[in-house]
Amino acid sequence: MRIPRAELRLAARSFTRHPGFTTVAVLSLALAIALNTTMYSVIDALVRPKVDMTDADRLYGLRIWGDARNHVDPGTRASLLRTGFDVYESATFISSLGIANSQLAVEYKRRYQMSAGMAVAPNYFQVLGVQPIVGRVFVDADAVAESSPVIISDRLSAGLFPDGESPLSKVIDIDGAPHPVIGVIGARSQFPGQHNDIWLLPPPGTKLADIPFSVLRLKKGISPERADQQLHTLSARFAALANESPKDAWFQLIPETRPAFSFQGFHFALIGAVVAVLLIACANLANLQLARGIARSRELALRTALGASRRDIILQLVLESAILAAVGLVVGVLLTVWGVHFLSSRVPPSVGEYLIAPQTSWRVFAFAAVAAVLCVMLVGLLPALRVSRVDPNELLKSGAGTGANKRSRRQYGAMVVIEIGLSLAVLSAAAVVVRAAFVATRVKPDYDVKPLSAAWILFRVPADTTLRYSELFDGLISVAKTLPDVADAAWNGWRQVDSSAVTVMEAGGSLREIPAPMFGYTMVSPSYLRTMGRAVIRGHDFIEGPHAEPEVIVSEATAKFLWPGADPIGQRIKLGSARSYAAWVRVVGITPTQRETNNNQLVRDPESPYPSRLGAIYYLPGVHDSLHVTKARAMAFDLYVRARTDPDRMPITLKRGLRDLGPMQLISANRMEVAIGLVRERERRGFVAAMFSVFAVLAIALAALGIYGIVAHSVAERRREFGVRIALGATDRNILHVVLREGNPVALAGVALGLLLTKYTVEWLAAFSFEGDQRDAPLFAAMAAVLFGVAVVAALIPALRATRIDPVESLRCE
Repeated sequence: MRIPRAELRLAARSFTRHPGFTTVAVLSLALAIALNTTMYSVIDALVRPKVDMTDADRLYGLRIWGDARNHVDPGTRASLLRTGFDVYESATFISSLGIANSQLAVEYKRRYQMSAGMAVAPNYFQVLGVQPIVGRVFVDADAVAESSPVIISDRLSAGLFPDGESPLSKVIDIDGAPHPVIGVIGARSQFPGQHNDIWLLPPPGTKLADIPFSVLRLKKGISPERADQQLHTLSARFAALANESPKDAWFQLIPETRPAFSFQGFHFALIGAVVAVLLIACANLANLQLARGIARSRELALRTALGASRRDIILQLVLESAILAAVGLVVGVLLTVWGVHFLSSRVPPSVGEYLIAPQTSWRVFAFAAVAAVLCVMLVGLLPALRVSRVDPNELLKSGAGTGANKRSRRQYGAMVVIEIGLSLAVLSAAAVVVRAAFVATRVKPDYDVKPLSAAWILFRVPADTTLRYSELFDGLISVAKTLPDVADAAWNGWRQVDSSAVTVMEAGGSLREIPAPMFGYTMVSPSYLRTMGRAVIRGHDFIEGPHAEPEVIVSEATAKFLWPGADPIGQRIKLGSARSYAAWVRVVGITPTQRETNNNQLVRDPESPYPSRLGAIYYLPGVHDSLHVTKARAMAFDLYVRARTDPDRMPITLKRGLRDLGPMQLISANRMEVAIGLVRERERRGFVAAMFSVFAVLAIALAALGIYGIVAHSVAERRREFGVRIALGATDRNILHVVLREGNPVALAGVALGLLLTKYTVEWLAAFSFEGDQRDAPLFAAMAAVLFGVAVVAALIPALRATRIDPVESLRCE
């Protein structure tokens, strides 16, 4: 349909005459579109992450399953793949050769951090088609170079070289060895789910041809199905060499750049919040357009009297809304680009575990365009139809309004009810996650974690071995205490009670067995409580040196539950059922009930009780405590150290000092607050709380705008009525009462709807709230009161304007 230029000029001129309305309308729509598209960019990055790799869709990972007995050596596997698989264009490998584990201690000029790393083939980045930000990638000559060059991520580069210093040719220390930096790559140059900061090459002398490739690029025109058919034949040969069934040993191709992503409750809450903000913005603009249209009713009536048809009136109003939406879309897209950049710079490392960075794509801008079209329909069409039905003769005769259209006000009041309901649901969700984030900043263990560091040790135990705990760990503690800046060290390990029960001996010698399903206790070294900075309030702490018999120290909560009203010191307990082989041990001390973390989830109440109401039990093994291993296995335990002066550097000290532990292997080392999940929880909760706070603030502002729009609409329609009331002696208080009585029921109905929506929506935030927050009636009542207060204030503005109506001016047309 061709739109006359005169209509465009008329629509544009109508906005220039009301700059305040135009500014509010454009900004509210632009903010709503920008918020939606920015959050859509987050979802888009999760579902279809964009990577800076050439033809990323042709990159596949090759996984080898089975052959647990290693009948097929790596060289034979590599040869089997090279000779029996010809559908790939190029291939490379990721190897653990040269890296004991993925965590590396990095240092440069007293700047240090623990970083994830991997060993790769020299052609790794060429196969991926990755271009470095600065410098270069590996070449074949680097594999034999004595300098052992490395490539680092832009994130690590910013941490080691914060003042803009070029990292190229700088020599950084990695696990005690010097490595020159030859290149820097960006975050999108990794596969989704990978968050490495360092790439090294296998040690010189490694036979690269004997390492099976694990990443390949399919030839152009080769489908994954055809590659799978060839792998099926190859898997049969591999299974035969491994002497296993084809069901137990096979090769598998996995798309590297298409991670499986499943929506969870949090994502639905996130999507619901941004869509609610968009709907609120559209509905508010529709109300504002309606109020503005009614205020312009004499102008529209005059146009009708001069020959304009209803179609012309509708076209003009829709055209004005389209201009608003177009300008709002342009501003919203600009804000989206800024918002994506801002959000990318604020994504904390813990959130970066599952989100590389928000990304802009054609899907993001298509979403913005659809949102703009939706707004045109809601903002322009409905008010246009409503205003176009007004009788021009009545308008020209009655002037500014008759006050008779109560049905119209009820219809648009229902729209505001929905807006307030959605706003309250968003506000309540924000309140839940913000309070959880606030609690996360205050909840901490009841001991000072700052000087502490934790290391995770893996011990590979041969088959048919008997281990004495004292002999096993005394040497490790001795070595740890000799490291620089170590004030004290201790170890602990978790064990489950035998037969899911705990037995105590009563004063008369009788036994009382207490069921303790899934309960475990902590085996510790003598220095454990001192190293952790925990006090013993009764009895005494463990004494250094060998102990002929095992001893335990229990928390106050445990003591009160097991021996109510009795002195626990000297009591005997068996960490198993009465018929188990567990030894009887004596209680030598009581420690305060501690607030802990549980599986990296913060616990708000001290020592959240187990089903049996048992708390902490610390078990010190005796010299004869041992463990007999019938089959080869790996044991894991924790080593804790207290630093004297520089706890930030202690993880690197541990990584370097505990490198040669024989059958033991240090897997990771971190500061204590990182190891127990405090930093991760605070970052995740803080990031989510910040996002929902933005949603809540914008939703409240838009809800206030909605109330303002409907009350202003009412005042515009009832201008003549208010003039008559004032002429007959109505006071300002009387006028305020009449106007607020129009808006308050709408606000109360919206609050009621919002509380109903809150009941269901906050359940989606279980991962970011504490138990019971979903049923916190006082919190939700407080949010309802806040929103109702905002609505009252928003209604006061047009109400005060109504008190200043000139009765002579409003009645002049009569």
